[in-house]
Amino acid sequence: MNDPSVTPLVSEINRLQRELDRANESIDDKLDKLEDAGMGVVGLTKKLEDARAKIVALEDEIARLSRREERRARRLSRVRCQKCLVKVDLRHLLQGDERCVFSCFTFALSWV
Repeated sequence: MNDPSVTPLVSEINRLQRELDRANESIDDKLDKLEDAGMGVVGLTKKLEDARAKIVALEDEIARLSRREERRARRLSRVRCQKCLVKVDLRHLLQGDERCVFSCFTFALSWV
């Protein structure tokens, strides 16, 4: 072991071992970050799936409400006074113009 030609080799082996240890630590850190990022992707994917399902449900609800509104408008356009059978178009009720509603009822009542 006292051979002078062995000392530089031992020094080089020690240096390479330290370099290998640093490289292994760096790889471990990067693998940890990748794992964390992977978990983040899984969470985001789940949230995206949930959001898409909610969008589909809301679109279905919008379609249902639109059909309901169309039926209501058709019914309001065919309203007749039960007493005198005068036809009164009340579709403007959907627009929320209360003054017009009052005047229409007044007009309809004047026919009674």
